[in-house]
Amino acid sequence: MGTIRLMSTTLANQIAAGEVVVRPASCVKELVENSLDAGAKTITVTLREGGISEITVQDDGIGMDEADAVMAFDRHATSKVYDERDLVRIRSLGFRGEALASIAAVAKVTLTTRTRDSERAAEVTIEGGEMAPLRHVGAAPGTRIEVRDLFYNTPARLKYMRTVQTEQAKAVEVVQKAALSRPDVSFCCQTEHHVLFQTPGNGDVRTVLASLYGVGEAKQLLAIEETTPDYKVSGYIGRPTQGRGTRAHAHLFINGRPVRHIGVHQAVIQGYRNRLMVGKQPIYAISIEMDPGLVDVNVHPHKAEVRFSEEADVTRCVARAVAAALDSTLLAPTPERSTNRQKSEVQPLQLEFQNENASENPLPHGSGGSPEPRSSGTGLMQEARSFSYPSRPQSHPAASNSKYASRSRDQVAAAQEAQIVYGETNRVAASGEAPDHSVVDSTQSVRQPAAHEVRPDIRRQNWTLRPIGQALGMYVIADDGDSLYIIDQHAAHERILFESFYKRLVDRDVHAMPLLAPLQLTLTPSVFERAMANHERLSSLGFTFDHFGAYDILVRTVPDIWEGLDVDRLSQETLEQLSESRDSDAFYQNMHNVIATRACKAAVKANWHLSQEELQALCSALTKLDDPFHCPHGRPIFLRFTDKQLEKEFRRIV
Repeated sequence: MGTIRLMSTTLANQIAAGEVVVRPASCVKELVENSLDAGAKTITVTLREGGISEITVQDDGIGMDEADAVMAFDRHATSKVYDERDLVRIRSLGFRGEALASIAAVAKVTLTTRTRDSERAAEVTIEGGEMAPLRHVGAAPGTRIEVRDLFYNTPARLKYMRTVQTEQAKAVEVVQKAALSRPDVSFCCQTEHHVLFQTPGNGDVRTVLASLYGVGEAKQLLAIEETTPDYKVSGYIGRPTQGRGTRAHAHLFINGRPVRHIGVHQAVIQGYRNRLMVGKQPIYAISIEMDPGLVDVNVHPHKAEVRFSEEADVTRCVARAVAAALDSTLLAPTPERSTNRQKSEVQPLQLEFQNENASENPLPHGSGGSPEPRSSGTGLMQEARSFSYPSRPQSHPAASNSKYASRSRDQVAAAQEAQIVYGETNRVAASGEAPDHSVVDSTQSVRQPAAHEVRPDIRRQNWTLRPIGQALGMYVIADDGDSLYIIDQHAAHERILFESFYKRLVDRDVHAMPLLAPLQLTLTPSVFERAMANHERLSSLGFTFDHFGAYDILVRTVPDIWEGLDVDRLSQETLEQLSESRDSDAFYQNMHNVIATRACKAAVKANWHLSQEELQALCSALTKLDDPFHCPHGRPIFLRFTDKQLEKEFRRIV
């Protein structure tokens, strides 16, 4: 007699359940998806002991008749896929027909369902894989499923359950993602004692985000939208200052399905460019609609991942949408005003006010052992003046009376409401086009470009910063006639140098710096192949080398923007990054950290005393940057206090 035999149906179902049901949150996910596919507008999820003891999901969907209620527990039973053609154009969330069968194999399940045209509901109970006779009961239209004693017959899985709090949090997270994907549906997730999460189902994603992060946080989120013939990207992203330490706040939906996709996540980060602080991850809830034929949703057992037929097109669309939202928004941070602050907590602002002779007689710092201010000479002024910025009208903000008649308050308010950007976008620098510095009247409406058009550059009219002085040896105090600015002098100068270096890289205005002795590098075969294939392009960037036998090369010159850095390490990293980058855009993106490090080392430091002339040069260069809001590492460059905020703080207005 042979050794091969057929498994029992019960054993086969328990094994198959391992691919679908791994914890209570898995049950919640499958049942909520079924409710959404059934057209429910209200879904209530009740958890007991984190869902381990009991999960109840009730909806007001179309319900099932008696025959369907019984057949729903058969393996591979589905109402959503009928032939092979349906499999490549899936619109529903569930389609494999294994959810209820798998859940029933490892739990005690009771299904109560009623269609709208039926006078009574059907109740089906399954325990240990055995179905009890169908009963007729009274119930509202829709479906109610109770899952009790999960993994009661598979103790090996039960012992891998985490604490009640952990399992409950995972289940709530599933409901939250479902609510973000379907804001038109009212969700309620509760225990037997209190409500954990609830949404009104009014169709507004921002309302769901407010339930997740609070109203104040949700108000700061930025809407994004980008449409192409094949894709529609929409949703909300956080401001750079809202970055979090993990990717737990990254929500992606493809045709309404919550999924993970590392390529799209990297595209979102690319859209932020260098605005995010190092080590921070963005908050976002992004929905991508596309032809179902362009995405494969059947590549993961839990349907948590997808594969795109044209991934590069999708990621470019997402990156453009994120970049456009950030480029068209005033990202200047303002300190939160505490409404309960005690008088004793209010400290006077300590400034070093400077006049025309400030550079000759700098005010001393306190005697707390701090290092003496270090003069930077005229280096900063010369560096700032060396940038090739187009000439612009330089009307002094204080040329008129204290209200600065050059721009009315109404104009300023209109500019802020329209979220006009101070700097031109990085698109111009990347495309090589000549920047358009034409004056924009902030009182006129700006036509919003169609989704397929390139966003025009918008610059705030005649933004001129007037330096007042230095504070604490690290900050520049300035105003523009409507707001007061506290500028981090190191971050500002770092950004100025970074954009200068990066523009030189993009424009191929980088010169070769000879090494005193050639640098010998031993490369892997793949890295060597890519290096030789891009020999000419690297040479145009000042990086020249010769083949030195086998997979060795001799590096003879490096880009002059590397001066003062670890040339050995940078040479190795550059070639390795090049081997991982299949297009020039990615290669330039990989050079970002190198240039940021160079700019950081060359920028002015804390306790460097700046003359009035240097302060003016710094402020003037800052107003002309593509991104005057963030240093290359994502830190804010300045804090901005509007005149209204200051009047409130000094109780001039209530």
